[in-house]
Amino acid sequence: MSNAQKTPLVVSLQKAISNKIDDALQGLGQVLPCSVTEVNGAIVTVNFNINNKQFTPPPVTCSTIGSQYIRVPIKVGDTGICMAATARLGGITGLGLGVAPLISPSNLGGLVFVPIGNVNWETIDSKAVVISAPNGAVIQTDDESASVIISENQISMTYGSNSITINSSGINIVGTLSLNGVPYLLHEHLGVTVGSGITGGVAP
Repeated sequence: MSNAQKTPLVVSLQKAISNKIDDALQGLGQVLPCSVTEVNGAIVTVNFNINNKQFTPPPVTCSTIGSQYIRVPIKVGDTGICMAATARLGGITGLGLGVAPLISPSNLGGLVFVPIGNVNWETIDSKAVVISAPNGAVIQTDDESASVIISENQISMTYGSNSITINSSGINIVGTLSLNGVPYLLHEHLGVTVGSGITGGVAP
């Protein structure tokens, strides 16, 4: 007697349908915890932090989430999750070519890295936007004609050929400094006589 005769049809159908569903779920994009192992600009390589005894997912290279206008620094060891898109992303991330077909990528394809919060992060000011990075922060226009740079060594503001730099040596100004619209080097003091005399200190 064959297995088809031994196993009721309704049981066989249920098992076949269940297997098909499991196969389809395996092919869906996965959202998994991971840590960064390599950084190349806006592209990172990650290892997945999961305990899977059946197989070890391979490292994946993917884009980070974010805009070219606000670039969040990411370093090796940073943790987050990889989120899956419903189509491959290579054509818009530079990791591939062409327009994405409306076909689901593999379960580890079409991924983007998203940083995630941690309870061990230092709380600075929960009501303020905090920008912190190993090398500080850079705010600039696309043409780089205006910029503000904060680093461990100094703070500098630049517009064209004019700049203000604050560091351990003091404050250095390059350009024309004006007070109330009058260039500082051209300001005058009333009630003094030209000669070798010295005026008093600056009044508050």
